[in-house]
Amino acid sequence: MKKTLKFFPILLMAILGLSLASCSDEDDPISANDLPATAQAFIATYYPDAAVRSAQIDSDEYDVLLSDGTSIEFDLSGIWQSVDAPFGQTVPSGFYPENIDIYLEMDMPGAGINEINKETQGYDIELIDGTDHLFGWDGNFIGYDVF
Repeated sequence: MKKTLKFFPILLMAILGLSLASCSDEDDPISANDLPATAQAFIATYYPDAAVRSAQIDSDEYDVLLSDGTSIEFDLSGIWQSVDAPFGQTVPSGFYPENIDIYLEMDMPGAGINEINKETQGYDIELIDGTDHLFGWDGNFIGYDVF
């Protein structure tokens, strides 16, 4: 029984060590000034009235939360990968192909983009009404994303 009691703290320490090590791939907080210049320019251009509330970096991207609730992911070069406006709000236009806005104006008047993501085939867009649409890199409509 004494051997079991001696072994238990060692086992507990090993489990705790592994748990802490598994947390090491979490995002590391950074200041807004540590974002790549391209990301800083994007924020200044499309969100001039919002401040960076938090910014984090992990192995392959920057995650930024703005004071207006918008969440933006940038690659390590500072190029946007995903922009997600707060529920019921829209992202600004101008940083994605104009053909997307033209399509929405013609086929879905009044529809606003709540979230836009770069995917392998182009852009995956979620509108305020919750529907998902796929557009090619040229901004032409491909179809609906049902998943």
